[in-house]
Amino acid sequence: MSILTTTAELLAERTEIRNDLFAGKRPKRVLVVSSFTLEAACGLAGINLLDAHYDISLQDKAFEKVCETFYSDTMPAGNLRYPPTYQLLGAKNWILASNGVVQHPEIETMYADDYDKLIENPYDTIIETFLPRVCAALDTDPINRGLIFTQAYESFVRETAAYFGLVAKFTEKYGYAAGTITSSMTEAPFDFIADQLRGFKGILMDCRRIPDKVEAAAKAVTPLMIKLAIPLHPYPGMQGFIPLHLAPYMNPQQFERLWWPTFEETVVAMDKAGVGATIFAENDWTRFLDFLTRLPKSTVVWAEDGDMQKYTDTFGKDHIFGGFFDPTITLSKSKEECIDEVKKMCDICMKSDHFYFTFNKGCMDINSVNVGKLQAVLEWVRDNAHY
Repeated sequence: MSILTTTAELLAERTEIRNDLFAGKRPKRVLVVSSFTLEAACGLAGINLLDAHYDISLQDKAFEKVCETFYSDTMPAGNLRYPPTYQLLGAKNWILASNGVVQHPEIETMYADDYDKLIENPYDTIIETFLPRVCAALDTDPINRGLIFTQAYESFVRETAAYFGLVAKFTEKYGYAAGTITSSMTEAPFDFIADQLRGFKGILMDCRRIPDKVEAAAKAVTPLMIKLAIPLHPYPGMQGFIPLHLAPYMNPQQFERLWWPTFEETVVAMDKAGVGATIFAENDWTRFLDFLTRLPKSTVVWAEDGDMQKYTDTFGKDHIFGGFFDPTITLSKSKEECIDEVKKMCDICMKSDHFYFTFNKGCMDINSVNVGKLQAVLEWVRDNAHY
C-alpha cells in the first residue's frame, strides 16, 4: 500500500468494500476486521490494565497503539466492560480481578422455584427480585436502591460516552469504515436465562427436569431481549451484536424446542426494525447451519470454529460470514506457515462473495500472539485477498 495514501482515500476504499459486502455485491477485496480487547491493547502499549479501567486517557493510548500496529479496515480495538459501574452496584456477575481482567463467574441469581414468577411478570421480577441478588448494593430499601441505581446508570453513561468518543476519534483519524457491529448488544433469550439467571449447570438441569417452564421463561423474556437490541432511533444498516453461548452444549431436541424459536424471533424482530444481527457463534455451530440459513439476510455470523467449506456452501450463499482464524498460531508456526493457513482459508471461503476476514474471537492477551507474524497475516489479506 502506498505511503502516500490519504486518510480520505483509505476511508473511501474501505467504505466501498464494506458497503458492497453488506449490499450483497462482490467487493473488490476481502474486508479485514481486526479485533483486540482492552486487555490486549494495554498489554501491547505497556499500560496497567487496572489503571486503564479508571482513566480514559490510558485507554486512549492503548487503542492508539493497536491502531498504529495492526492493519484493519475497521476500528481494531474495543471494550465492553465497565468496572466502575459494576462496583457501584456491588455486582457479582462481573468481577474485577487484581490484574484488571473482568471475569464472569458462574452465578445462580434465579432459583428453580422462581420460574413461575419470571414467566408471569419478567420485568418486575428481574428488577425487584433478581437484581438485588446479583448486585449487593441494591439489596436495600427502595429509596436507597433507586439512588444507587441512578448513580450506577450515570457512571455507565459517562463510561460508554467516553469509550465511543475514542471510537469516533480513531475512526476519523485512521479512516476506518463502519464495522460489522455498529449498534447495541443483546442476548438470545435462552442464553440470558442461562448466563445471568440460572447458570450453566442449573439451566441444563432444568432442560431435563422442567422443560415446559424453561420454554415459557424464554418466551417471557424475549420482548425484553428485543427491546434491548433495538435503539430508540434505529436506521437501516445498523448491526447489533448477539454473543451465542449454550446451544453447542445442547442436544438437538433441546435446541430445536428451547433455544432456537425465541432466538429466531429476536433476530427477525431486529431485522424488521432495520437492525441486522452480528452473531458470535461460540464453539462449533456447523451442525446448526441449516437453522442459521433461515435467518434474515441482514444476519452476519462471526464463527469461532466450524467447517469452513460447509459455511461457504450453505450460510455463505446469502449471508455474510467470517472468523475461523486463530491468531495464537503465530506463536507456534512460522510467518510463511501462518500465511499458508490464511491462503487455504481464503481459497475456501472466497468462493462466496460474502466472506470477511477476522479472528476466531477477540484477542484478549497480546502475549498469546506474535506481533510481527500477525501484522504479516493482516497485511497479506489486505494485499492479496482480492476477488
